[in-house]
This record gives sequence, C-alpha cells and structure tokens, in this order.
Amino acid sequence: MNGGGKVVCVTGASCYIASWIVKLLLLRGYTVKATVRDPKDQKKTDHLLALDGARERLQLFKASLLEEGSFEHAIDGCEAVFHTASPVKITATDPQVELIEPAVKGTINVLKTCTKVSSVKRVILTSSMATLLSPKFPLGPNVLLDETTFSDPTVCEEEKQWYILSKTLAENAAWTFAKDNNLDLVVMNPGLVIGPVLQPTINFSVDVVIDFIKGKNTFNRKHHRLVDVRDVALAHIKALETPSAKGRYIIDAPIVTTEEIEKILREFFPDLCIAHENEEIDLNSMTCKVNVEKVKSLGIEFTPTETSLRDTVLKDQKKTDHLLALDGARERLQLFKASLLEEGSFEHAIDGCDAVFHTASPVKIIATDPQAELIEPAVKGTINVLATCTKVSSVKRVILTSSMATLLSPNFPLGPNVLLDETTFSDPSVCEEEKQWYILSKTLAENAAWTFAKDNNLDLVVMNPGLVIGPVLQPTINFSVDVVIDFIKGKNTFNRKHHRLVDVRDVALAHIKALETPSAKGRYIIDAPIVTTEEIEKILREFFPDLCIAHENEEIDLNSMTCKVNVEKVKSLGIEFTPTETSLRDTVLSLKEKHLV
Repeated sequence: MNGGGKVVCVTGASCYIASWIVKLLLLRGYTVKATVRDPKDQKKTDHLLALDGARERLQLFKASLLEEGSFEHAIDGCEAVFHTASPVKITATDPQVELIEPAVKGTINVLKTCTKVSSVKRVILTSSMATLLSPKFPLGPNVLLDETTFSDPTVCEEEKQWYILSKTLAENAAWTFAKDNNLDLVVMNPGLVIGPVLQPTINFSVDVVIDFIKGKNTFNRKHHRLVDVRDVALAHIKALETPSAKGRYIIDAPIVTTEEIEKILREFFPDLCIAHENEEIDLNSMTCKVNVEKVKSLGIEFTPTETSLRDTVLKDQKKTDHLLALDGARERLQLFKASLLEEGSFEHAIDGCDAVFHTASPVKIIATDPQAELIEPAVKGTINVLATCTKVSSVKRVILTSSMATLLSPNFPLGPNVLLDETTFSDPSVCEEEKQWYILSKTLAENAAWTFAKDNNLDLVVMNPGLVIGPVLQPTINFSVDVVIDFIKGKNTFNRKHHRLVDVRDVALAHIKALETPSAKGRYIIDAPIVTTEEIEKILREFFPDLCIAHENEEIDLNSMTCKVNVEKVKSLGIEFTPTETSLRDTVLSLKEKHLV
C-alpha cells in the first residue's frame, strides 16, 4: 500500500477519470479528500461512497471552480492534489462562459490554494491530448507529437475549437502560475478515454462507444485513439509516487479504425445491434505518430483496445438499480435473465404468473442487416415469449407492446383525410419497398403474435403507442427521449413539421388497464394530438429559457403524421392523455435530474 498514511485531494471526484483515481488511491491506502459540487447529491456520490476503503478514508467536500477559496478545506493537510475538474463540451453557445472561464479560473483557483497549504508537495493536473492537436503547423502521418507539442490558441479560435482552446489556455495558465510560484506541477494529457464506468451517468467519451453500438461515428473519423481509464488513473498516481516525474505526460493509445472497433464489439457482443452509417472523414490529427515513451517510464503498460471496449460495455450495467430502488421493489420485485433469441429462456420468469407484459424488442431506425438486427429478435422473441405463456397454466392474459409503426405503412396512401384506427395495419411489402425496417419488424412481430394467439387460444391484447416521451426512470437515454434531446440541441430527428408525442405514464397505465379490464381485447392505439416543431420549441423555451434551443433542419412533411388517429378505444379503458406541454417539461426535468442533459 504505497499511500498508507498519506492524505491527498481529488477535485471533481464524481466524474469519470476522477472516480477511478479515487478508487485506485483508496486501494493503495491513501486517505482521500474529494471535492464535488454537492456532497448531498447521492446520485453523484453514492458510487464513491461505495468504494472499498471509502468509509474509513474518503471525505467529501463541496467546492466550485468559479468560487475562489472554495477548495481550501479540501486541500488543507494534503500532500498532493489531483486537479481533474473541468468542463467537457465539444460545442458551446458561449465558449467563454461555458468552457474557458471555468477551465482557466478553476485551475488557477485550485493552484492558488495549493500555494497557501504548506503540506502540498505536488499537484497533478488532468489536461488533455486536445492541448496538442491544434498546433500552428499542419498535422499528418509524418508528424510526431510529443510532450513539447502545444496547441496554438489562435489556431483554436480560427477553427472554433472551443474545447481545445479551453484546455490549452488552462494548461498554459497552470504552467505560468507554477513557474511564478515555484509549484511542483505535473500534467497528464490523456486522449479519448474509455473503459468501465464507475459513475451512474454516461460521460462524453463513453458515449462515443454507445454511439458505435448504435451505428454512429461521433467524429466522422476512420481513425481513432482510445485509451483505458484505468491506465489514465494509474498514470496520475504514478506521477505522484515517482519523485523524478516532471513536466507533461501523453497518455494515448495506438490508432484503431472504425471497422476494427465495430469488429471487436460484434465479436464480444453478437446480440447487440452494431452497424455503421456515417460517412467517414479522415482527420490528419488522428493519424499522427504519438510518442508515449515518457508515460511508459512511469511503469504504465497500456490495456489493449479490445479489453477496454469490452469492459466499457460490460461495466455499463446500471440497468437494474433504478428498478431495485422503486417503492415495493424489495418486497415484490424479482429479476430474471432472459434473451429474445434463446428459446425457453423466459420460463423461470413467467412460471406462476397471472399475466405477462411483453415489451422487449429492438428499437433501431437504420440497420445494416435488418433481418439479424431487427426482424429476427422482434418476431422470434415474441413467439418465444408467447410459446412459454401457453405452457404456463396460470397465465390468463398477455399484453404485447407493439407500436403505431404497425399502422403507418398500409397499402393505401396516407394523408390528412385518412382516419387510422385499430383496423389499420402496415403492409409488409410496402415496408420492404420503402426499406422501413423498424416498421417491418414491428408489423411482422405483431402479425405473428395474432396468428399464434389464434392458433393457441391465447388471450392477447396489443398496445400500439406512438412516439413515447415523458420522465425517465432508467439512467440511460432511449431512442424516443433522445428525440427530445435533439430538439434541445436544435435538431429535428425525422425532419418533420408535425409530430405526435405520447406520455410514457399514459402508455404504462394503458397496459395495466388492459390487464385489469376483463372486456379488453384486440388492439389499442395510444397516441397524442399533432404538435408542430415550432410548438415543441416554444414549449421547451418557455419552460427552460436557460437551454440553447434552436431549429436547424429543413422540414419535410410526412403524410403519416397528419392523418387523423382514433384513440377512443384506449380512452374507454379510463385513459386521460397528459398534455404535450407537461410531457415535454417532465422529460427535460428528469433528464436534468439525472444529469443526462
């Protein structure tokens, strides 16, 4: 235990890299004084307090980057300070306020406090590879980046690289301050960091991996460098424990291509729908040579990219905590493992049940292999569940979550004079012609369900909700709520002028009412009145004037959105629809609460 008896401070401790620094420090015997924005915010601190050794050797302190002197209590008595706290944001409406001021002023606030505390022997600053990637000379495959390379602030401004500018100015200010005040400063410059997540929220770099899983390429690059968070955290600690450590340390990984990343993810996780859809643009900065010999001299052996990618996905398993935290969960909730494509895997879960709500089905608008990614899991998964239900004598009714998608591609033209109701079905041949693979998967799954129910005398009720929004319980963002986030960002996912947004609470209650109403039968459309893009933006601006809401997409009206929709049948179950204004407000409030926006 290298740190036995030593006291150190970690700023911004609830974040991704910092959480791992805290974890490794505790494992090495250090006592850690950690700063967070609000020690009472359990969603930001529970993962820290649960770490091995936290009860005995971890203290949390409130501190703010922009409040001078707010780090004094945390740093007092420490031998070293790890300053990791700094905003991470690629786009900014007001770069000075959102990025530059907190990064620069926050760094100087921390360093000033360190000079006032005589016990502080060394400060380790978390900077970034960004401070090397915009120098005043062209980058390319023949360029070697090392610790002497610095981004040029004028280049950053010209290219509007605001995040790079904030990190560069903060690091420059740190070096100037350290020199003027004789402060022992070591700076760590990690690349794009991935690896297992300790905190309950998704940070920017791990979100890049999630994008790959969804078939997106955030930066539209063919080449990437992905370094493991455990290597980054350990390098920080080694920079403290190595007396001769000084200057800057690049922590970066070998180049890996988009195709290689996708291949790795598919090999480890064949059940995930991984596809590539973005046009790739090579950025020269990613193909430069990078010298990492200096950080290796600290004893760092880099984790293979394959392992980092695997562990990022494996460790992102905060998918059950929100269920176990529900009222009554401890007494009346049991969790079972099951797979849509594994026949019989639902048997233990369904055994002894009076009813089954089958909601599991892949949601993906674009697919490289529609059969494998959408159709097979939707159809085969539905039949697997229904087949198990017929074997369990206690099951009296099955409620299947289908979709409005199963109505939106019929074999006749849609338009404002068309009335959609429970008798309307999408035509698989139309879906195939129009390459509407998601609609096809939902249509084939529902058709298969009705056929199976008729052949097996199964009491089946089907719910057909539209685009569902409303407050989020889970810690991750699903497809439909992501549409609201797109609106906040000024995007219009479907390029439509007209939308229908139904509240998740109404959808959930309709499912339960379909079980509790003995006379319920057939299909139930659960959809909301038409709302325009302009109306959505107006609502969001009124509720959240602090958000940067703008509209940028060219709008294309789709006739299916302007059809009349008959929802009288679902209203007969006692459903009163939540106003769209309330749904939008509560969606964003929950996202803010979970720090997802």
